[in-house]
Amino acid sequence: MTQKPPPTPDVTQANKPEGQSTILNLYAVFGVSMILSVMPYAAAAVLSLIFFLGLLIAAYVVRSDAAKDSLKDNHATFIIRTLWIAAFISIPTTLAAAAYMQFNIDYTAFDPCIESLARQSASWLETAPHMEIYAFVQPCVETFLEMNKREFIMTALIAGGPVLAYMAFRFIKGLSRAIRGYRLANPRTVL
Repeated sequence: MTQKPPPTPDVTQANKPEGQSTILNLYAVFGVSMILSVMPYAAAAVLSLIFFLGLLIAAYVVRSDAAKDSLKDNHATFIIRTLWIAAFISIPTTLAAAAYMQFNIDYTAFDPCIESLARQSASWLETAPHMEIYAFVQPCVETFLEMNKREFIMTALIAGGPVLAYMAFRFIKGLSRAIRGYRLANPRTVL
């Protein structure tokens, strides 16, 4: 009879710092949230927001259960800080994007539709269902979107570009340290 050799221990599990897999899971949700946030679908944007909120809550829970100055505490603090700073960065960038739109959107595509609506009686406008009024405006919407395509793209870049760049930088910085099982020198820094 031949004897089977004893099973070799899983080296990756043996050398893994405590809490590393939890932190890597948080970074996975972080990465998926960022990818969803740039997809051009409303459902993806909503799902991204839900994931970011879930990530923030999960990071607070992980940090509350972690030992002080542990790997979990360090990275959870870093993720929490990243999300809050990104939220604060989004305030001025959104205001700048709104100002850009205010001064650059061209509404002349709606002129023919507005004229046809103006020919209707005031009583019809007050009692007409929204869908009937939209039927008057709908032919102009495609032209409006085509005329302002560049402005919409610029608005999205102004509002989301700096926030996504900041989050991507912090994501890469934190994930690269977490993969190796290292803590961040100061998780509360802005950069």
